[in-house]
Amino acid sequence: QEHHHQQQSSPTQATNMNARFFASLIAGLFFASCSSAQTTTPICDDPIDLLTARVVALEEHSRKTCIGSTDYTSWVDFKNQGASVSIDTSHCGFAPTDVVHYFTSIRGKSHHWTAQGVSAIYQQTYNSFTVYVYSTQGIRDTLHFTGKYEWEIQYFAMIDEKMSSP
Repeated sequence: QEHHHQQQSSPTQATNMNARFFASLIAGLFFASCSSAQTTTPICDDPIDLLTARVVALEEHSRKTCIGSTDYTSWVDFKNQGASVSIDTSHCGFAPTDVVHYFTSIRGKSHHWTAQGVSAIYQQTYNSFTVYVYSTQGIRDTLHFTGKYEWEIQYFAMIDEKMSSP
C-alpha cells in the first residue's frame, strides 16, 4: 500500500528553524538594516527598532527559502530496487518562474547511514521533487528499513535569484 502523507513544518516551526539555520547570516542583515553607510555602529539604539529590523530581515529572507521533512510512511517501493519518495513543496509558495535548488539529508532511528542516493534530486520542479534510495545492507530491504527505522528526508529549498524570472 502506498502512503503519500507528508509531515510538514508549521509556519512557526519553519521560521524558528530558519532563524537557527541562518543565525550567522541573518545577524549581518540585522545590523545592516540599522547601520548608516558612514559608520559601523548600529543606529538602532531603541530595542523596538532593532527588533523590527530583525523581523523584517528574517521575513525577507524566509520568502526565499523553505525547509521541511517527509513522514517515514511516505516511502514507496521502487521496482524492488529501493524506495522512493515524492516531496510536495507547494507550501513553500515558490512561483512557476522560480528556479529552486533543493538540498536533502536523511534522518531516522537506525541504519540511515547505509542509504545511498539521498542527495540525488529527480523530477525537480518549483513545487516538488523525488528522491530514490537504496540501502547498502540490501536493496530488497530498503523499503522495510524506511518504515522500521523511520527514515525521513529533510530538505532545504532556496530560490536561485540569478536564474529566476521576475
